[in-house]
Parts: sequence; structure tokens; C-alpha cells
Amino acid sequence: MQQAPFGSVPHSRADQDTEDEGGINIRVVAATLWRGKWIIAICVLLSLTLAFFRVSQQVPSYRAAAKVIFDLERRNITDIEEVISTGRVSRERLRNELEVLQSTALIERVIDDLELEKNPVFNPSLRPPEPSFRQTYLPWITLPPEVNELASSMGLISPAPPPPDPETIARRQRLNIIVRVRNGLQLVPIRNSTIIEIGFVSSNPQLAAKVANAMADQYIVEQLEGKLEATRSATDWLSTRVQELQDKVETTENEILSVRAQIAKDAGQSLEITRVRLAELNAALSDAQSREFSQSAQYNRLVSALEGRADIGTIPEFRASAIISGFRQDESELMSRIAALGASVGEDHPSMQRLNAQLLDVRRKMLDEAQKLVEAVRVERDAAQTEALALINNVRDLEQKALLQSTAEIQLQQMERQAQASKLLYENFLGRLQETAQQESLTSADARVITPAEVPRSALAQSRKRVLTTGAIMGLILGVGAVILINKLNNTFRSPAQVEEILGLPVLGGLPAAGHKLARKDVIEMFLEKPTSSLAEAVRNFRTSVLLTNIDKPPQTVMVTSSIPSEGKSTTSVLLALTSQQMGRSTILVDCDFRLPSMAKILKIDADKPGILSLMNGTAELDDVMSVEPRSGLHVLMARPQEAAITLNPADVLSSQKFKDLLDDLRSKYDLVILDTPPALVVSDARIVSKVVDTVVYMIKWDSTPHGVVKEGVKELRSIDAPIAGTVLTMIDEEKATKYSYEGYGYHRGRYRDYYLD
Repeated sequence: MQQAPFGSVPHSRADQDTEDEGGINIRVVAATLWRGKWIIAICVLLSLTLAFFRVSQQVPSYRAAAKVIFDLERRNITDIEEVISTGRVSRERLRNELEVLQSTALIERVIDDLELEKNPVFNPSLRPPEPSFRQTYLPWITLPPEVNELASSMGLISPAPPPPDPETIARRQRLNIIVRVRNGLQLVPIRNSTIIEIGFVSSNPQLAAKVANAMADQYIVEQLEGKLEATRSATDWLSTRVQELQDKVETTENEILSVRAQIAKDAGQSLEITRVRLAELNAALSDAQSREFSQSAQYNRLVSALEGRADIGTIPEFRASAIISGFRQDESELMSRIAALGASVGEDHPSMQRLNAQLLDVRRKMLDEAQKLVEAVRVERDAAQTEALALINNVRDLEQKALLQSTAEIQLQQMERQAQASKLLYENFLGRLQETAQQESLTSADARVITPAEVPRSALAQSRKRVLTTGAIMGLILGVGAVILINKLNNTFRSPAQVEEILGLPVLGGLPAAGHKLARKDVIEMFLEKPTSSLAEAVRNFRTSVLLTNIDKPPQTVMVTSSIPSEGKSTTSVLLALTSQQMGRSTILVDCDFRLPSMAKILKIDADKPGILSLMNGTAELDDVMSVEPRSGLHVLMARPQEAAITLNPADVLSSQKFKDLLDDLRSKYDLVILDTPPALVVSDARIVSKVVDTVVYMIKWDSTPHGVVKEGVKELRSIDAPIAGTVLTMIDEEKATKYSYEGYGYHRGRYRDYYLD
């Protein structure tokens, strides 16, 4: 079961809240800024000093201002309500007018109006030349021509450029004057109104008022001239367009008359007469075709009757003939006589033969007369056909003529419509031309001056205040930025939160620094002499955290290491061992740093006895090499300086089975075995020992060891699955550490460390 990180160094609840929420904790930022308050104060002081120096060099400035109000962009002069109404100016229009007030064209008008090119305030060329730095401070230095030529040939001195032409010089001077006028100009729109304040700042109060009034006046003049120019341009364009449309209308009307005359000449009559004549011919054609059809039917019927030997008397056309009727009467009388005579005489009787012969002759004559009637009907039919054919040809001719006349008439109508449209457009443009010409005399500006600028009576005080305020703000920003930058550039561990975030390991404790430049033996002396000191209390808390890393099976062999030397590793090992011994648990401290043995000096133990290397090579027994710290009774198994002659590789010794057997023997005899090993990044001893211990404690020097170094050392141990229980921050400056936090155990412990502890 793992214990929560040990809170004996500044580790606040606010830090945890910040990490959980993932936001910016204002109190953390405030604490960081409070730590750097002197840096911020120095930056503000320096900035204020520079600002005060700048203010002391300033020439008094005066500001004069004129006010201009805007009306509507366009108003109809014929509408009295629109003329007197107070319209609103849009934001876009107001921004446009502000740009116009700063335009080069308007400023040049003001320059010409006030002849500012003759004023030394705006034209630096009229001022006496200012001496250069060399002329002012180093007048005695004069380089000979040979040196100047040599420096120019080597590229150390750039040759002077050729002088510009007079036109370029004049234009540059003009642009400089424009820039100076624009820099002094201040345009302030009055809130919730259509008023703009045109202000100008200058060292001359009379000049400031003149420029402000000239800006307002020239702005209105430019508006009027712009509108008049636009109106004149519109009038000229409309005049040209009206003349073009007039010519076009006249040309089109003449073309219509010519086309109409040509149509009448080609047709010989108008389209209306042609259409009336065509209707008459169509009626006559219809009548002729009807007669032709009727007579053809009659002729066919009569021919069929004659060819079929039909009784002529039954046919209406034949029956209507007087000749045929006479012949029929004669036929009837002869038949009566033949019938009467046939009753008395025979057929061969001469009288009967004569009557039959007369009957045949009457019938022959009647048939001839019928054929004459049929021929008459045929003649009438042929005449009707001829008449119909002639009428058809006439109708076709008239239809072709009507079609041609209609096409020409359509073209003529299209020309008339175009002429009408051109005439209407001409009338509209003519009316617009008259309105534009009338409006030219009624043109007025969209703005007017409501308050002219007056000569200011007092200089501006706001500029000095503004410079000082700006200086203080810039110094504050610079100081805050410097503090934040210094804090961000810090690459060391200052709080358990950093350790946990970067390494992913809990912090088992934090050991405060015992004093400035104290030797390690003096730290041990102070620890033994002052058991109630803050260092002693921190060590006891650290020991408790180590034992609670596994409640069910507390670690019995604990290895202490660090990334690099001088991180308090050996001193912490001794303190941990002494504390455990003082609390009644049998403890032994094993010095595994065979290359640089230091336990004898730290504990002030006689170094004449053999050490652990003698035990490893079999020249001594455990009781012979065991040392005891007299005041605490702590058993120490350490290397001796005199064992340097023993040619044993420390890595081979630590990885040997004999060393493992030694640890097993010590584990059976002592409650706690503490092993002090060399730094993990210096030699491989720490990695070797970490394989045979229950837990590893990693030392980190507070506000000293870089992140990358610690990460690399931990990585070395993790590569072999070392049982790292956690880390310990050593040599903490409690007074300084309280500045890195604002609440929590670490803060209050550092603040009230003298309340219970001596």
C-alpha cells in the first residue's frame, strides 16, 4: 500500500486544485509575482527614471480644437422637411470622413493656406543645423583623408550617396511637413453625436489654433469643391449623352420615314388595302369554287344518266327544257296513237311502221337535245374552273405581297419602338441635365463648423502624466515579464508537485538545510545535539514515510542514491539510520561507495579498523569491520581509505554472491539496513545494488539539480525495474521555500518552524 506524498516542503492545496482543474491559479501567479517584487520594483523605477528624463526634455505643448457637425449625405432641396431634418451619419461615413481629414490632399491645402513650408516648426531645413555627436563631444577627432579613403575601400565607411535633384529635395521637404502636421493632428469623434473635434497640438498656441481652424475650413472647402467638381463632371457627361441621344432619335425617325416611303413605293398600295383586296378575292374564289363543284357534280350526274340510258324525263335538268318537253309531248301523242292503232292493225301495218319511225325520230331528237344541255353544263363547268384557277393565282400573288408588306411593317414597328425608347431616354436625360445644372447652384457641404478653435491659454499637462504613466506601466510589464521569464527558465525542482508531474514519483519527504556552508559532520552534530530541530523532525517524517510505503511488509533494506554528487545522499543516509536507531529499531548503515569512502569523516569514527572490502576478500570477519557510533549505538559497515590498495572492482563486489549473502545476514540481524550508494549517473553501482534491496529512495537537491539530470538518473534505475519508493528533496531553504507557496503544510511549517522547534 503506497502512502500519499510526504508534505514537508511547500506543496499547497491550491497547487493540486490548479493541476486538477487545468487552469491558471491566480494565487499561484500572485505568489510568483510577490517573490519577484524587487525585480518588478527595480524595473518600474528604471522605467520611471527614463520617463522622467523624457518629460524633462519635453517642450510645452498646446492644443487647440475646432468642432465640426455633419448633416445628411444627400438632401432634396425641393423637400423642405428633408432640408431642415437632422439626419444621422453612419459609422462607415464617419470613418471615411476621419480618413479624409487625415488625407495628404487636405493637409497640403492647409500647408498652402498657412504657408507652413516657411515655418521652421514644420520645415526643419529652415532651422540652424544641429551639431553631430562627434562635433559636440569629440571635436578634436579629425580623420585624415587617407584614413577615410582606406576605410571606404575596406567597406568600413560607406561612401556618401550622390545628392538628390532639387525636385526630389523639395518633395521630401513637403512630405516631412505633411508628416509633422499629421502627427500633431488629433481627431476625436464626440460620442453619440455627429460631431468631430479637430484638434492640433503644437508648441506655439497661436499656431495650434490656426492649424485647427484651417483644417476645418479647408475640409469644408474641399467638400464643396469636390461636390462642384462631381456636379460639373455629371453635367458634362449628361450634355454629351443628351446630344448623342438627340442625334440618335433624329436619325431613327428619318430612317422610319424612308422605310415607310419605300414600302409604299414597292407595294403600290398600303397593307390595309392589300388585306381588303385579298379578302374580296378569297370570297370570289370561294364562290367560284362552289360553282365549279356544283357544275361538276351536275355534269357528272347528267353524263351518268345519259350513259345509263336513264329516262330523260325523270332528270330535272332535262325536264326543265321546253324543247325536250315538246319532244316528250310528241312522244306521248305518238305512243297513244300507236297504242290505239296497234289494237286494230298489226305491227307490220304501214301506218304502224310510220308511227314507230316518227317515235324513234322524236326520241332521237330529244336525246340530241339532252346531249346539248349536257355540253352546255360542261362549258359552264370549265368556265368555273378557269375562273377559280385565276382567282387562286391572284390570291397567291396578294398573299405574297401581304407577307412582304407585313415583314416590312414589323421592321418598321421595331424601328418605331426603338425610336420611341430613344426618345424617352433622351427626355429623361434632358430632364436630369436640367436638374443637375440647377443643382450646381444649390450645392452645399455636408458639414459645418459649430465651434472654431481658440488660442489655448495653458500648456498640456496630460502629456507629461501620460508619459510618466506609460513609463510606470511599461516598467511594470517589463518587471512582470522578467519575473515570469526567470520562473519559466528555472529548470530545478522546487516543490513536490513538480517532482510528481515530471518524474511520476511520490515525494517521501523534504529535508531542510541545516545552515549555510556547514560541513556534513557538523550537520550530524547539530542533529544529535538538537533532537527537536526542524531537521530532526523532517528526518523522522521521512523515516515514517519510508516504512509506510508498504504497510503490510515494511521494507527492511533501503538503498539511498541520487543523480549526481553533492545532493546530500550520504548525509541523508546517516540521518535516516540515526533516527531509526534512536527510535529503538536495530539499524545498520552500509557504505557502498567504495571509491570515495566518507562515513568515517561524517561520523567521526576511527578509520584504523579494516573495512567492507577486507570482509569481501576474506581477510577480515564481520565483527572485525563493524564500527559503532558511540552516542547513538548505530552500527556502521563502511569502506576504509586504507583499503584502496585492495584491487577489487566495486561493481564486481556489489554484484557478487558474497555481497548478497552479506545482505541476507544483515537482514536477519537488524530491523533496518540502509545502503548508501554512489550517484546513479556517475557509476553503475546504484543499479547493481538496487536489484538486491527492498526499496530505493532517490535524493534530489532542492532548487539545484536540473530536471533532465534527475530524469536521466531515474531512467537508469527504471531500465532494470528498480523498486523506487519515491524521492526526497534535500537541503531546502525553508525561508526561501515559503515564497514558492502560500498555504499548505510546507508554508506553515516554514513560517512557524520556531514555534515548537529550537
